[in-house]
Amino acid sequence: MPKIILLVVCLVLTGCQSTGLHLANMANDENRYSVKEDIAYGEQPWQKLNIYQPAEKSDVLPTIVFYYGGSWRSGSKDDYAFVANRFTREGYVVIIPDYAKYPESIYPSFVEDAALVSYWINENAEDYLIDKTSLYLMGHSAGAHTGIMLIADDSYLSEYDLMPSLYSGFVGIAGPYDFVPSSKRYSKIFGGEENFPLMQATNYLDGSEPPMLLLTAGLDWLVADSNTEKVVSFVNNAGGEIHTINYPALGHLTIIGSLSESVPFGGDVSEDILKFIENIETKQELSYLIIDR
Repeated sequence: MPKIILLVVCLVLTGCQSTGLHLANMANDENRYSVKEDIAYGEQPWQKLNIYQPAEKSDVLPTIVFYYGGSWRSGSKDDYAFVANRFTREGYVVIIPDYAKYPESIYPSFVEDAALVSYWINENAEDYLIDKTSLYLMGHSAGAHTGIMLIADDSYLSEYDLMPSLYSGFVGIAGPYDFVPSSKRYSKIFGGEENFPLMQATNYLDGSEPPMLLLTAGLDWLVADSNTEKVVSFVNNAGGEIHTINYPALGHLTIIGSLSESVPFGGDVSEDILKFIENIETKQELSYLIIDR
């Protein structure tokens, strides 16, 4: 196991993401949870989700809906069982959906899929022991962008007669909430310059969103801190609730990799997420606004 841990760390640090994710899942305890795979939430072939439930369950449970990153081009729900492994241990149901990818789809298909997932959960919660009054939205990188747009621009959920208040809280991990996708790598994903304002969360935030916890990495080479700083400014000025934590020793990939039990650092990330959710569950006031770990 020590060799596996070292290899995971090296792969994640050097950006070999697919192999790193595979190895991150090797420490999962499959006796901890049961999983229902490839449940269709829509008619398209990619519109499938996995539901992870704690092995010992007797009643409806608070639920985390997690959207992975991948620059809107890549990724699979099956690569992120380590996220479910971490939170089912604490008694949460975890839902990990797949969603549309570029080049087959462009923005806002990603957020539209997230809205459809929300509708599916609302309609099917009882069948999977999901507590609809304790739903938490979480995403990393591109998935964090999808999550914040879902609750900032309420037009997506209103298509299904739902509101952002369906979610009790949002956790964004290294999210590009306010970036301008002007490079060739991203411009076509968002339909060209005329559509850029439609994908910037700060054009929609009004302070009515569910409480937010935004996590940033001090060694993030991909997403600038300004994305989070602008969101914090907008939400604070609008009277909303938002909290941020920075992890100086983590990077864009290691901040999400730290949720794996294979990785021997960054344990504060999962603990801070759990504290945020549990304080909402118990209706306690969060004692932090901005923290630098």
